Amino acid sequence: MRKILQRAFAGAAAAFLMLACARYGGGPTGGPVDLAPPVLLSALPPEGDTGVSVNGPTEILLNFDEYVVVENMDKIVTSPPLSKVSYMGHLQQVRVTIEDTLLEDKTYSINFGDAIGDLHESTPLQGYTYYFSTGHRVDSGQMSGLVKDAFTLEPVGSASVMFYSHGLEGYPFFGNPDYVAVTDTGGFFQCRYMAEGCYHVVVASEESRDYRIDPSSEKMAYSSECWPTQAYRPQVLFRKQAGVKESDTMMRRANDSLIRMERNWSIEAAIGGERVLYAYQDRLDSLFLKEAKFEKNGEISLTWYYAVDLDSLHFEFLPSFAAIESVRQWEALQADTMQQQETGGRRNRKERKADEMDLPDLTWPSRLRYSVVPQQDPLALKIYFNDYSVSELRLAMRYGAYVDTAELMLPGSPKATADTARFRVSLSPGELFFKDSLLLDFSFPVVGTDWGKASLIEIRSDEEGEKDSLLIGIGETVLEKVSAVRYCLKYPWKPGCSYSVFIPSACFTDYFGRLVDTAVFNASVPALDAYGQVGLKVRGADSGSLYVIQMVQPGDRKVLASRFLPADGNVEYPYVKPGNISFVLFRDDNRNGRWDEGCCMEGLQPERRWFFPKTLQVEADWRIEETWRLP
Repeated sequence: MRKILQRAFAGAAAAFLMLACARYGGGPTGGPVDLAPPVLLSALPPEGDTGVSVNGPTEILLNFDEYVVVENMDKIVTSPPLSKVSYMGHLQQVRVTIEDTLLEDKTYSINFGDAIGDLHESTPLQGYTYYFSTGHRVDSGQMSGLVKDAFTLEPVGSASVMFYSHGLEGYPFFGNPDYVAVTDTGGFFQCRYMAEGCYHVVVASEESRDYRIDPSSEKMAYSSECWPTQAYRPQVLFRKQAGVKESDTMMRRANDSLIRMERNWSIEAAIGGERVLYAYQDRLDSLFLKEAKFEKNGEISLTWYYAVDLDSLHFEFLPSFAAIESVRQWEALQADTMQQQETGGRRNRKERKADEMDLPDLTWPSRLRYSVVPQQDPLALKIYFNDYSVSELRLAMRYGAYVDTAELMLPGSPKATADTARFRVSLSPGELFFKDSLLLDFSFPVVGTDWGKASLIEIRSDEEGEKDSLLIGIGETVLEKVSAVRYCLKYPWKPGCSYSVFIPSACFTDYFGRLVDTAVFNASVPALDAYGQVGLKVRGADSGSLYVIQMVQPGDRKVLASRFLPADGNVEYPYVKPGNISFVLFRDDNRNGRWDEGCCMEGLQPERRWFFPKTLQVEADWRIEETWRLP
């Protein structure tokens, strides 16, 4: 009896423990999570197989050591490109079906990227490439390089890299490439199993993988000359060892280390061989308009892909398609109403709706007067017009044999307000550098000036802080026109003084015959000891080239000062406002004083840029000296 009770007690205790484990999660966990990617056991046909039939369909079976899935199939890259390929993962196998007719005596590769992963944790098999040949041998050429943004020098990831054995013709469509690759997040690309030879390289920052360039939305890069291939020997990766404990982990680490070492070596070789491509927004004559914006009533801002000849540019202002459609609908409702009245019908819903419609005016283009004003940036201009009630329009621009159109709508209230239609002048009151000019910016183009009616007052402070005002003869100042909407006021400003500028309404007349609003502005000129000094020595620049050095704000790289680099590379900035600064240097190949993008049709590469690797903190009455050695 005692044994029976002991057995019953032991059974109850075991049941209680099992219930507690199940209830509080104390049961078996199944061991550590499997973070190792799938391991390829075999392939059929085997990797590097030759003599593969060119007539489809061609099937490839990849066998792994665990259950696998195939995801992100849009990231799988076939080189040369194939259009009819399907991928299916089932149990421990991946089946690839190629329905394209393959080329004779060609080596094909399939870079799976991170598309293959295990079923449960989805740990991807990184960078696996399967290859085969329709000829009697596997091609052993390879090519690698880097793609960077020409302006920011940041790496360009997920860009299509295309290789052509022939010259580039038919821009922007160069035809089907011989081989393709895709850049990784670091801008690095590598194409293997290429036929030995010399190739022109073209890059498109596309996601569609159609291997075509759309200059209106995609950046591009290209090699100025063909690049010869380099010899490539396939990696000898470690394979799974049956029966050896932890073999998967050791093999994965060894392979990761091998792949990482080869990538680093390839990047160093690409940089050393100057195989770096710089992506930029190319230009096409048929796509000269980049952006059009309705800034406010009576003002439109336009930017171009490249500088245009204004004498060859013609504008036409038309009612928007939406306004035309509204009038068409109203006319249709009116026609229905007339027909209803003729038949003696009662007032219907359509008739009431026609009465409630607020019809747009389609006759305003005949009354429109406008002025085109170029900006400091040669890729921008503004258009001012006199009909402030126009809140939406269609702008047609003709440049040579090409036409661009823009549909514009004023954001916010569709009606003009007195504030947006005023003719005003504005400054940036505050501190004024003693060598600078005072800039006057107008809301509409200026056509008439009478600067003699303005006045300038100089305010000085003595050692006791007492202020003394002095009226400056306006004839001692110089007013120069920068553009139709900007003038600059020049005067030998005295450090430590303040100034007050009075601009009465009679001083300026705009394009539409209006007088400017009366304005008063105050500005102070800091003493010289409020500035810092910076000396920069640039070393390593090519003596046969012209360079431009720019002092910029870190972050947004707003240009604070720009000048040509002296022949000795020594630049002095005697008066720098306290704050953080850095520098940008670019090679001015066409000697126009500004950075220019490339042009594939003219064989021009984007001008090279370099960024100073430091941020300098400028303090008042303090000097900084730095040396910049270009790589």
